[in-house]
Amino acid sequence: MGPTALPRRRLLRAFLAAAVVVGSGVGTAAALAAPASHLRLQAPSSTTFGSTANARIPVSHLRLMNYYPADAGWTLMWTHYSHARSAADFQAIASLGANAVRVIVQPSALGYPTVDPTMLANFRDLLSTARSARLGVQLTLFDWWSSYADVAGSEAWLRSLLAGQSGNPTIALVELQNEIPIGNASAIAWAQALMPYLSTVLAGVPRTLTVAGSTGTAGIATLLGDLPSSSIDVVDVHYYGDASGAADVIRAAQSVAGSRPVLVGEAGLSTPDGAAGEEAQARFYRLIERTTVALGVPPAAPWTYTDFTATGIPNNPDPTEYHFGLRRVDGTWKPAAAVVKESFGGVVDNDLDGGFERETNNGGARLGDWTPYDAADGLGQVAGDLVRTGVQSVCFSATSGHSAAVPSVMQKLPVLTGGERFTVTTYVDRLLPTGSERVALAWFSSTGVYLGQVESAVATGSNTWQQLTVSGAAPVGAGTVQVHLKAAYESGRACYDDTTISG
Repeated sequence: MGPTALPRRRLLRAFLAAAVVVGSGVGTAAALAAPASHLRLQAPSSTTFGSTANARIPVSHLRLMNYYPADAGWTLMWTHYSHARSAADFQAIASLGANAVRVIVQPSALGYPTVDPTMLANFRDLLSTARSARLGVQLTLFDWWSSYADVAGSEAWLRSLLAGQSGNPTIALVELQNEIPIGNASAIAWAQALMPYLSTVLAGVPRTLTVAGSTGTAGIATLLGDLPSSSIDVVDVHYYGDASGAADVIRAAQSVAGSRPVLVGEAGLSTPDGAAGEEAQARFYRLIERTTVALGVPPAAPWTYTDFTATGIPNNPDPTEYHFGLRRVDGTWKPAAAVVKESFGGVVDNDLDGGFERETNNGGARLGDWTPYDAADGLGQVAGDLVRTGVQSVCFSATSGHSAAVPSVMQKLPVLTGGERFTVTTYVDRLLPTGSERVALAWFSSTGVYLGQVESAVATGSNTWQQLTVSGAAPVGAGTVQVHLKAAYESGRACYDDTTISG
């Protein structure tokens, strides 16, 4: 991004970013502990910074957190630097089990081509503070930068900023620039000159360079072709789409990476809609980390550590930018923080709230883990007066339908292996029923092409909880599966509870 570009993260669509690499906070452990009933998948072990004679953390072992302070994002982190704030934030980040933070540097804030002495002291203090918290650092350089013709000035800035840092094990990897415009010949020429030079300033430190995710796998291939092979080692995925689609994006990155490792350097979901959004965010990280385990890559690095205050982001970006954090601006953790803590600790929470206990009515939008489908023909809503267990269920009344869709609540899940089998069991109770209640598995390709569905038997009877079950294997070409709890043409009332999804 250029120096006047808005900070941004792309919500509601998946995207890739190719990375090129060489060579006491608020909240307690009890508050972040997951219920014992959660299903879990075993994840790879991590490396704690300093556990092996202060050696640099290998990229494959990173448990990375993207970082800006709540009240000082982007350039404000440097122009309003606070040691005490950094120390408190890094302790909070470490409490989640992270072993590294991503620190982003803007030349316009620190001084160019010579870094201001005060800013340099702040930069070095930030590295030292991370080390004290037993955190490594991923440096992202030349943020909000577009003066690509000034190679000499860029080299001078690197020398000024990074003098004395060669051999510092705190720096786990260094990114020359976030999302370089690959269609800009001057930008590519600048990177071709700066990537080798960066290795002389930070000898032995892995180097990274990213392209905009909107360029997709073609952008990655272009970047890999434009840079010398000696500069290319790691592909970095940035993902902000529905979590069920992350597997396809990571697989695409792996296919062009060759033998190079893949790292999910950013992933996130904004929560501007409060409790429902916060539960949806927790679900996002459950599925993302389930996916990274299955595909053999490190846990995704959350974007970002904290929400931002009203004045915490320069340039007044889209309102969703303020709500990607794992922590609220009051210092309390969102539910997703517990999910991330588990994944950083080597396990993945697989609880998809089949009992609807964490769902919240949201004006027809997402409830949390579950999302209303075909709401125009009837809206599934959280209720507390008719439940099988717990205190909540999801109920339908006065629904209709049409040939292409009927009302339901649904979840989308990734198909992680060929022919993967899914089984859904749920319970439905019907009062004065006239409609058709059933559970379905609907298969889709990675590009969203409908591949078919399997359905349970239709519910019968009333005034009793009836079990419905459906099971099916993913057909060839399936990338995602949608779980639907349907209630079509129901003039009475139908409520679902105690749903389990295995697969």
